[in-house]
Amino acid sequence: MKHTTAFVGICFGIALLIVGGVFLLFHKKAAGESKDAYKTDFFAMDTLCEMTLYGSDDTQDCRMLIERLGKELDRYDEQSEVYKFNTSGSTAFTGNTALLFDKCGELYHKYGLVDVTCGGLISLWGITSDSPSVPSDEAIKAELEKVGFDKLSQSGSTVYSPLGAKLDFGAVAKGYALDKAAELLDEKGIGCAVISLGSSTLLYGEKPDGEDFKMGVKDPFSPDELILTFECGEGFVSTSGGYERFFEAGGERYIHILDLSTGRPCNSGLASVTVIAKSGAESDYLSTAIFIDGKDKLDKYLADDSIQVIAIDEDKNIYYSPSLSDKIDLSGNESGGR
Repeated sequence: MKHTTAFVGICFGIALLIVGGVFLLFHKKAAGESKDAYKTDFFAMDTLCEMTLYGSDDTQDCRMLIERLGKELDRYDEQSEVYKFNTSGSTAFTGNTALLFDKCGELYHKYGLVDVTCGGLISLWGITSDSPSVPSDEAIKAELEKVGFDKLSQSGSTVYSPLGAKLDFGAVAKGYALDKAAELLDEKGIGCAVISLGSSTLLYGEKPDGEDFKMGVKDPFSPDELILTFECGEGFVSTSGGYERFFEAGGERYIHILDLSTGRPCNSGLASVTVIAKSGAESDYLSTAIFIDGKDKLDKYLADDSIQVIAIDEDKNIYYSPSLSDKIDLSGNESGGR
């Protein structure tokens, strides 16, 4: 990726772009410069993609890349290698599927907590489907026994699942797609771009005034409002939380993020986690991993100089990396932060 930050700002009013759990706050360009901004919206990877390129109208290639990756990495697309693996128990991974599979293994062995072999457990709960339900303890146990990246075997490019694990790249696919989009923007020499895939966003290029982006994090208890704003340079921003995808049964709320130590929806004391990183796949993976690891384990992530973290707990307390101290604005948040 290119150096410094990405986005444009000459103030003739304020515009607001909703980006999953994060809002991107920016200034509109002056009328004479509006021709430099090229925007397109489309549906891919089960979300609305919002793309803005500055200084180039070549949005088509980025769109085609994201749409293609959406199909390649979709476990429900019958032409995808993921689908073939899940239905046959083995297949040869090639191209982006092989690259993402290897990346998931790398992240799993570094951080744990998020295991892309949990597709069967995700299907069992069906929380993002039209018919979610609470499965039996026996059914959960049976699916958990199949889960485990280390339970897979590999010979050359062919991956085998002796126990019948199902892959689901949902926790990393959007971030990975943004990594590939950044590579494409590099190749094309694009100076500035913002690409949102719902819960993950790419901030790319150089902002003419040299200032950072201004981002806003949704209030997980009132998602139509902001709980804070922060400034951010070029990079990838991903947010995980249970406030948008969940179902209720028997007076309990079950969110879509699963804790693989129990096989049940996560109950970690956190309501939202935002991660800023130099890798899209890592920011996507870690926002989920930190959410699962919970409030009591936050300190080790806040002390990690390779990433920046903003976490909101169930009591609406806010925690953030020290490097964000002069970049974050808690104005209007009664609970404050630390």
